[in-house]
Amino acid sequence: MTALSFPLRSVFLGLPLEGDAKKQFRMLQDALKPFENILRFQSPETPHLTLQFWPTLMEIEYGQIEKQIPLIAEKHESFSLKIEGVEFFGKHGDDHVMHLSVPFSEPLARLRKSCPWPLDRPFHPHITLARIDHPQRFVREKKKVLKALGSVSFEMPVNLLRLYGNVAGKSQTPIADFPLDAAAMSH
Repeated sequence: MTALSFPLRSVFLGLPLEGDAKKQFRMLQDALKPFENILRFQSPETPHLTLQFWPTLMEIEYGQIEKQIPLIAEKHESFSLKIEGVEFFGKHGDDHVMHLSVPFSEPLARLRKSCPWPLDRPFHPHITLARIDHPQRFVREKKKVLKALGSVSFEMPVNLLRLYGNVAGKSQTPIADFPLDAAAMSH
């Protein structure tokens, strides 16, 4: 593992898309290739759903967080999330982010609620597909983009928490994995 240098920037706790879910994510991005002149794609190597984000962490804060995550993971068992549809962040006609929708999930809500860190905005679970670099041009192409994506619906297994950060100048670098406890419900 790469040595971490502090302050650590853009650190987040996420649920990674793995296996078939990651393949589905990549297929959706491939369908968007004709629009890459107006979109900036989320890295196909690290698709994820963010539970918590910290812009900057000092070493002492990082150490405390790193100790708390396994305690969260052991309270939850693996579950499956439904990914359904595509939505946008921004005002109509001024969309900035295209993301996969995550309908309400009781296990996900319980997992987020067990995180002891405050959020700076309401939790809106989503998986970023692409950032929209040219909102005005995107408005003209939006119907074609949605048609290219087709009907989006797949399952995402959730069996671990992953801590990511900007390590050695590379953003969204996986730092550590914390498996969910399969026996959590029997405790």
